[in-house]
Amino acid sequence: MEYYEQIVKNRNSCRAFADKKVGDDVLNALLTYYEDDESDLVDEIKTELKFYVGTVWEGLKDCVGYNGFCIKAPAYMVIFSDVADHYLENAGYIAQGLTLKMTELGLAACWQTINDADETKRALGAETDKAVACVVAFGYRDPDNDEKKAPKKSLDEMTDGIKYGQDIDTALFYNELEDGLRAIAHAQSFQNRQPYRIIVDYDQIVLVGLPDDLTTEADRLLNYGIVMFNFYAVMWAIRPETPKWSFEPVTDRDLCLPPDVTYVAKCKL
Repeated sequence: MEYYEQIVKNRNSCRAFADKKVGDDVLNALLTYYEDDESDLVDEIKTELKFYVGTVWEGLKDCVGYNGFCIKAPAYMVIFSDVADHYLENAGYIAQGLTLKMTELGLAACWQTINDADETKRALGAETDKAVACVVAFGYRDPDNDEKKAPKKSLDEMTDGIKYGQDIDTALFYNELEDGLRAIAHAQSFQNRQPYRIIVDYDQIVLVGLPDDLTTEADRLLNYGIVMFNFYAVMWAIRPETPKWSFEPVTDRDLCLPPDVTYVAKCKL
């Protein structure tokens, strides 16, 4: 389907940006999308979007980035948020929508790990009462860089049927659902580790988190938001009545989750 094939599949992380300014017209298009079209995962959580263009890398490099490396880019997008239950999942959800909008506008992006949210806020000189929830480096991809696409798990590796660890019956799939699940398999995650799975049932899917010692708690929650947006966006493009994700627990069936596997959220089909 068009949204999956033309937008989601073409969204790949970038670690080498061209020395080309991101124009005000592009920033305004992203801001308009955030204000007019962006949907929240948790409507009650208030957020702010800010762009930083130019010289902020020097201030960010000591508090943002993984393995001691902060991607140097022409611009940075920062989501500030009220701190509440699921605020990081919500920020990841919002920011993923914006990064897919960047893809549509011909931009490339790379999520940054926040090592110290308070220091990041000070480095940016941000005048807001909200916390730094996520930082995304963005700009135009360097055409001379032959960066390879990171491998992602296959749909089979990402999905179980009815219960955790149970082989999936592909008869559960229909075209739109399969595209939505493939969008989950294609989603960005910290170092592309993808520490999560989807349990597919006849009337709902369930997102569960897998243990991963290399993924921080904040990145884990942002990952979940990214995954949830990818699925919802693809499904909504065909069926606008698609229900939103819910963090309410599953109480009407046993998912057979091992002790080290975490329930995250469900989405009705």
